[in-house]
Amino acid sequence: MSCDSCKQIKLKIGSPDDLVTAILLVRRSVEAKSLKYLGYGAFGEPFLRFSNGKCWGDIVNNYFACKSCGQLIHLRAETYHGSGGQLAQIAALTEKVCIDGFTT
Repeated sequence: MSCDSCKQIKLKIGSPDDLVTAILLVRRSVEAKSLKYLGYGAFGEPFLRFSNGKCWGDIVNNYFACKSCGQLIHLRAETYHGSGGQLAQIAALTEKVCIDGFTT
């Protein structure tokens, strides 16, 4: 269940501009310490590599948690085929998360 701090963190990703918007929204939230970075999932890459909104790989697959209520947030996009993705709240992690050095 989300709180006032994280309920606005959602976006359907249908274009590269949408992905940039989602990445920068998450980055600002992490820097403001309202989101905690948990790591990246299968075929993804560390958020630090593309947190400036540039040069992401074929798969964006990163996990975050609201520091106020613990709500899990998933940033995912399949960029190679252009099938899009989303920045959305999820109920639970469904895959192993790799932890990297992005400061949260």
